[in-house]
Amino acid sequence: MVTASTSRRLTLTFPFLLAILIPACFGTSDSDGAPPGPAPHRGLLAGQQPARDVPPAPDLAYPGKGFIVHEWGTDTVVVGSDGSLQPGLHHEEEDLPAFVYDRLEAGSLEGSTSTSVNVKMETPVTYFYAEEPLKAYVQMAFPKGIFTQWYPAVHDFYPPIFAPDTVAGVTTYADPALDPEFPFGSPVCAEKYGAIANGSLEWGTIEILGRESDIPLPEAPLDRFTWAHARQVGANPLRVAGVPGATEAPQHERFLFYRGLGNFDLPVRVTAGTGGAISAENTLGEAIGTVFVLNVGASAGAFVAHPEGIASGGTLVERAPSLDGAPPLDEFVEALGASVIDALDATGLYHDEAVAMVNTWKRQWFRTPGVRVLYLAPESWTDTSIPLTVDPAPEDVVRVMMIRVEVLSPELEAADVDAARRLADPSTAGEAARHFDDLGRFAEPRLRRALALLGEPAYGEPHLARIAAAATPSAARE
Repeated sequence: MVTASTSRRLTLTFPFLLAILIPACFGTSDSDGAPPGPAPHRGLLAGQQPARDVPPAPDLAYPGKGFIVHEWGTDTVVVGSDGSLQPGLHHEEEDLPAFVYDRLEAGSLEGSTSTSVNVKMETPVTYFYAEEPLKAYVQMAFPKGIFTQWYPAVHDFYPPIFAPDTVAGVTTYADPALDPEFPFGSPVCAEKYGAIANGSLEWGTIEILGRESDIPLPEAPLDRFTWAHARQVGANPLRVAGVPGATEAPQHERFLFYRGLGNFDLPVRVTAGTGGAISAENTLGEAIGTVFVLNVGASAGAFVAHPEGIASGGTLVERAPSLDGAPPLDEFVEALGASVIDALDATGLYHDEAVAMVNTWKRQWFRTPGVRVLYLAPESWTDTSIPLTVDPAPEDVVRVMMIRVEVLSPELEAADVDAARRLADPSTAGEAARHFDDLGRFAEPRLRRALALLGEPAYGEPHLARIAAAATPSAARE
């Protein structure tokens, strides 16, 4: 539940939000409170650009001419050994600077159960390049999810939040899409505003400043926030001003930032067998980009790269590389980082953007213990998942989404099932609960998977509710 005293600000003024939701759910207006429809075609939709020749790094940089838009981001999922997507991914892994707008507070949700989302869209950033200052209209959509965080401020977002209660002059705000206890006035309202779908962010008209503009950026020290890595690129600085509910001063940043939660299928179905066997099936009608299979331990790591990706309808069969004789973790991280940067360079991102992406995520991707698959989704899939509208039309758009798949092997599932079974006995429940608590942000999806394999026993419900409501800004073992 979001309150008026929260340290993370909400973009729109609350009276404006009340005006959105009251008409449909409380009958005070003739308006139906419908979400904003798709924006009119205001220029180029991402993906509608000609094929491009990608030069080798370090020549990958803005050529100094034309209006160019680049974007990178990642989706994180947890899959059971059978390939099933596991819900419970609302927990945060990295804290964000206090100036970021947030639907959630510290990654926690009110209520006895969490919102069952199986895809966490993390840190897409959108860069703008232009030889001269200009203004551009920008809107982002999320048909199968909602946006949870963003910066700078937006002129409008959907679904809205609402104030269901005022006690002793204190108004409490709640999120109808993410609060399972939200007091909807009717089933119609619950269906209309309770779905994790039809998300949108409308930045409206942003200013793309001159390339040499000296602007003040909000404080985000690199020793505290990985946020600052994304600033270390040659993109034009941006200014957003005149947003309802935001600070009166203009907001500046090097990029547009957003995150989200959703429920949707991914382009590759990953399954796991015993002994580290991994199968990655391409379910799309086009090829998948570079694939990495990682095995990360506490002090060492190993990876296998497949630059050829996976052909349309094809299946990649691999085995998680053994940690026996694997290089020390620092050496592994350096080698894997260089390999991922090479793969990102080949997508058309500028080299400094590829470096910024790896520096932002290398702790979570490369140092978190476990077996995972990383792969580059086709740009057309990204365009369908999170449509981007920009006006005037950029001369080129590059959108790169790296999918992070946390793989639960049969052996890992067996260990989780054993721990979950011990939750039934008061003499072993504490130790069993610590098994899951130590998993940080992945405690909920792994406990959910274990309880599902046990047939959803009632003794697991209070432990699941406790973990689901917990704030996990970072995982204990990372």
